[in-house]
Amino acid sequence: MSKTLRFLGRWTSVFLVLPLLCFTGCGTNGPKYMLITNGVSPFWDAMVKGMQEEAKQLHVNADWRGPNPSENTVQIQMFNDALAAHVDGIGLSAIDPNGITPTINKAVDSGLPVICFDSDAPNSKRLAYLGTNNYEAGYIAGKAALKLFPHGGKLVAFVGTMSQDNARQRYNGFLDAIKGSNVQFIAPPYQDNQDKGMARSNVQDAITRYMSKGLNGLVGLYSYNGPAIIAALQAQNLRSKFKVICFDGDPATLKGLQQGMVDLTVVQKPFQFGRLSIELLNLLHQNHNNVDSALHQMMPELESLGMKVDMQKHTIDTGVTVVTPENAESFINDLHAHGLSST
Repeated sequence: MSKTLRFLGRWTSVFLVLPLLCFTGCGTNGPKYMLITNGVSPFWDAMVKGMQEEAKQLHVNADWRGPNPSENTVQIQMFNDALAAHVDGIGLSAIDPNGITPTINKAVDSGLPVICFDSDAPNSKRLAYLGTNNYEAGYIAGKAALKLFPHGGKLVAFVGTMSQDNARQRYNGFLDAIKGSNVQFIAPPYQDNQDKGMARSNVQDAITRYMSKGLNGLVGLYSYNGPAIIAALQAQNLRSKFKVICFDGDPATLKGLQQGMVDLTVVQKPFQFGRLSIELLNLLHQNHNNVDSALHQMMPELESLGMKVDMQKHTIDTGVTVVTPENAESFINDLHAHGLSST
């Protein structure tokens, strides 16, 4: 793979849930790895591309699935389906970290490599976590909010579910960044269970309930929450009344940045989620689940990408990028140059 693609961590568009396990890669007799997301969203496009690129390079087989609806029971069934298909390793973005912990633990106890990406299950026996340090991502967004609201801000956040580790950490990081300031959340986060229709209606409800109480900031914690905020503001012609802070680079969010509908978005590196998950699972498979050995083998590459590795916690922090209207055009051009439309 080229150095450009290996650096490609910021990018991502829409793959549907696959009804069958159809592994792609090189060599049907090679190891088989399964990645299970926490839902179905354009966010996962780049993850899939990274997964496919690494599978080809390593001459292994890889596939992915995403629960729709985004429910723990559905994700557990997908995990069990992967076990029944005799995969050689599983990567998981946990919907309910505690709810899926027994399933993870049973698989690891049987000798199967299991890692988490994007959303961790830190109390499980998962061997490693790679992805965004969501607390830091939230903290970065919160610090940016302080600059956007020099005279004070009253905010409401929108999210799929606060049961997910990434959502809680993102929100808590944001809270800590604005602690003691004149910027504050005036209501608990609206949850939509990754229902895009509900995501938009939640924005409309928040505006109706809290605009008269000074609401002037809308924060979308999940990739599709940004587009929901944009759509609600456009429908009511209220953009001038609100600052908009998003996460991830959904195509509508990126377009919103170009059009002045979004003030900033904090983007992750899902391409690297997919690529590094396959690389790590393959090393764990080869090294009989020796995670220290696997991470040490990856260390030079990870350091060259500017990623932080915690050997004690077995985590890889892939980092984030802040995109604003000022740097949106160059960011989007780079994205398109690599055949992607979102991240």
